Amino acid sequence: MPKGASVGELKHRFDTWDGGKGYLFRLAIPPSRKGLDNPAHLLDFGSIYWIPNSRFARLIAETRLVFIMGREYDVPKGATFLDVPKDFNDRWGIGVDNGSNQ
Repeated sequence: MPKGASVGELKHRFDTWDGGKGYLFRLAIPPSRKGLDNPAHLLDFGSIYWIPNSRFARLIAETRLVFIMGREYDVPKGATFLDVPKDFNDRWGIGVDNGSNQ
């Protein structure tokens, strides 16, 4: 839990993070290969990113523009933490999954 986190930040994490290990990604192919509107555009070449286990991380993995370098519970030394954007659902047109199948 981050020191000094606001209630809003904690609620965002509760709503968007899934339990378990986060993903370690490194950009492999230019994100423009998949069009201009995909979350891999948030990554820069030469950096390793730790992204929490989430729909956001799985969407990045599904682009096939990244190397998945492993899974870790915490951000390893040398990796950049990239949280699920607060506008994730609006930005990538993905509705909230409440399990209702509707």
